[in-house]
Amino acid sequence: MDNTACIILNYNDADTAVGLVRELRESREIGHILVVDNCSSDDSWERLQAVRSDAELLRTDRNGGYGWGNQEGIDAAVRLWNPEFIIIANPDIHVSDRCIRKVKEALEGTEKAAVGSALVSSPDGKRLFSYWDLLPLARDLMDTGPVTRRMFRPWLITPPGRLPKGGTAGSRLVGAVPGSFFVIKMDLLSENERRNLFDRQVFLYCEEKILGQKLRAAGKKIVLATDAEYVHAHSVSIDRSVAGIAAKQKLLHESKLHYYRRYLKAGPAAMAAARLFLAAVYAEVWVLTRVFHMKW
Repeated sequence: MDNTACIILNYNDADTAVGLVRELRESREIGHILVVDNCSSDDSWERLQAVRSDAELLRTDRNGGYGWGNQEGIDAAVRLWNPEFIIIANPDIHVSDRCIRKVKEALEGTEKAAVGSALVSSPDGKRLFSYWDLLPLARDLMDTGPVTRRMFRPWLITPPGRLPKGGTAGSRLVGAVPGSFFVIKMDLLSENERRNLFDRQVFLYCEEKILGQKLRAAGKKIVLATDAEYVHAHSVSIDRSVAGIAAKQKLLHESKLHYYRRYLKAGPAAMAAARLFLAAVYAEVWVLTRVFHMKW
């Protein structure tokens, strides 16, 4: 069986995690499954015992967020199996062996590609957001505001047909991919890189761009298999861990500021401008949701 480990991060969503384990246990592309319970506050740990025969189980000593939990999973998977590939998977996805195989082929066929993913669809078949460009600070801020994102969209994302080609017919190079599902080619990473793929200081949001920046700084690439797709029931897992629009927006802005300061090397003036812009975005979101009752 393939030496691929799949890490499923759970927080207060054991039924969904158990469902994914049962979907993946017959996979011919996955040799090992590790469920990481991110110190759930409900009875998840007890309910996860139902799949102990199909998966290894790990419980963290605290809920440090998405990056913390997945890094704990990576460290454990390396100790247990030293896998050739590691899959990071949200509990609320559905992915086929064909999709996993296509992503692996794109990784193996693209020089210096360390992370790969596929196109994303909703459960009803609608195509969802599948990649980001790594933008400079000003343009990244434009991509944060609900209005500016729509106004400046042509300057904020490279159209699929203009993305650089990967090493296989259906692959393209991108700056970052959603954290709901991606595959890591472990032999392209040093021991230090393996231990620090995720920034443990970030609780939620911006992890994907941080990973993209880390790989780019190391001369490595992220590849997207445009001839494969997986399904994501978007925000199900996040909604269980972060209550309310205001809380989500606050977390997003905290992560953005950390990203700008540490990874885009923004100075004091740029950080002050970013804080002002994000404060305006927060007010904008409040008006759109409270006054106009728009869903976010």
